[in-house]
Amino acid sequence: MQGKKKRKLSNHKELERAKKLEEVKNNPEKGEAVAKKQMWKAALDRASGIKVHDDDPKLLEKSIRKEKKKQQKNAEKWKEGIQTRDQLKAKKQQKRSDNISERIHQKKMHKIAKREKKLLRPGFEGHKEGFITEGSS
Repeated sequence: MQGKKKRKLSNHKELERAKKLEEVKNNPEKGEAVAKKQMWKAALDRASGIKVHDDDPKLLEKSIRKEKKKQQKNAEKWKEGIQTRDQLKAKKQQKRSDNISERIHQKKMHKIAKREKKLLRPGFEGHKEGFITEGSS
């Protein structure tokens, strides 16, 4: 019968456990017994098909550093993505405001042109400056 699957410990906890185990193994009194017990446990686990990781503190520290580096890289990518998104947003907003102001300007020019055209009707050539016959009499 198989029991519940054990949850994988975090790298920091695994590192602490490996360091404690290393200290105990270096202890002259209990070191040999603990090392033998650990070897037997690993052998039994391997025989039953469970993956056994050799707890080497140096390797664990290396993996922690690697994980931190990966995390930092992802954080930088995320910031970069947010920055580019904001730049694109600002660009689009600027283009929109330019288009709106251009359209308002075009409307004004159209109104002015329409008014000018209205003033150029025959018989209404601008403002009256005086009577035509005024100068001759």
